[in-house]
Amino acid sequence: MKKSATARTIGSIVACMLAGVLSVQCGPNQPVTTGGGNAGGGVTSTGASTGGGGNSTGGSGGGGNGPVFTDLTLPENLDAGSHDAEIVAATADANCGLQTQNPTPQPVDLLLILDRSGSMAYDIASDNVTCGARGAPATCTARWSTMTTSLNQVLASSPASVQWGLKFFSSPGGKTACTVNPGVDVAVPATPARIQAAIAATSPANQTPTTAAISAAVTYLGTLNDGWPHYILLATDGEPNCDPGTSSDVTDASIQDTATVIATAAAAGIKTYVIGIGPSPGSLTQFAQNGGTTDYYPATSPDQLTTALSSIVVAVASCTFTMATVPPDPSNLGVYLDHATKVPLDPSDGYSLSPDNMTVTLNGSYCDGLKNGTYQVVEVYFGCGAPPPDRFW
Repeated sequence: MKKSATARTIGSIVACMLAGVLSVQCGPNQPVTTGGGNAGGGVTSTGASTGGGGNSTGGSGGGGNGPVFTDLTLPENLDAGSHDAEIVAATADANCGLQTQNPTPQPVDLLLILDRSGSMAYDIASDNVTCGARGAPATCTARWSTMTTSLNQVLASSPASVQWGLKFFSSPGGKTACTVNPGVDVAVPATPARIQAAIAATSPANQTPTTAAISAAVTYLGTLNDGWPHYILLATDGEPNCDPGTSSDVTDASIQDTATVIATAAAAGIKTYVIGIGPSPGSLTQFAQNGGTTDYYPATSPDQLTTALSSIVVAVASCTFTMATVPPDPSNLGVYLDHATKVPLDPSDGYSLSPDNMTVTLNGSYCDGLKNGTYQVVEVYFGCGAPPPDRFW
């Protein structure tokens, strides 16, 4: 059976990591381009031509990992009245041409506040055992070196949308064992190499001035006018001290002071995630709860520490995606996960659209599913007359 002369050409987006945003432009026979490094130069909506070598650069991971646009035609044996045929027709006609681009998740700022007190030289699995000291067991694994190794792994795989910064406490080279300098040691956004180099250049020493470190971090984040959400990741192995600024003793006042500044930060929209490195005190639960993150992440082994860091990176990753153009009809959108799951318009458990109609945010279970890997692909369909189909082709 010969293919109908009126057969339409459509486009299919296939597999991109985390999320791909499909945006559509109205207007007959708009050119189709790709944002990934593997795709060709262009395909028209009539199927009349295909481009040569693609000139796009790909996403944050470099060329070659972006969405692939494939030229497809209506199958000869497709029933003209079938649901699939309706999707093809809606794509070719009501959608008025397609344009694809790499996923553009909204960036977030994640400031690591890293404890470098003398006890960070202790064994991660026990307390008061200094690795390398006489009598230390051969299995002794220092907290500081474990943190360094785990961070190297997590930074290497961290999505580009997570913009890191680093602050030590106490401050290296400080005048006292409780000194915390203003600002940060590595500014946001930092490359993994800069974070790694800063940690490699310092070592455990001094006390644990947690309150002063959080306060300085919140002040610094307040100077970032990039418009992105701010998060704190507090990695510590013990109770705060240095109360009221010079004492090495842990007191109820020093613990409460830290809990208060964390709660104040959360009220200002800055959540604090907490990792307890080694056998950790109960106050870390209070810190996490005050920071709006339920509970702290215990880490008494290298694997636990790596898992905790990775989990926090996933937790802060954005579920907001920027589209290339304003939809021609913002009330006629279809948002899909993995081509088949249509997301409802719902600010609690669905998607919401920004006031300027340029970003889509996934909420509730749909955001959770994207972060935990249940869903891999996000697509937005611009309807130009006909309503969006129940699933994307």
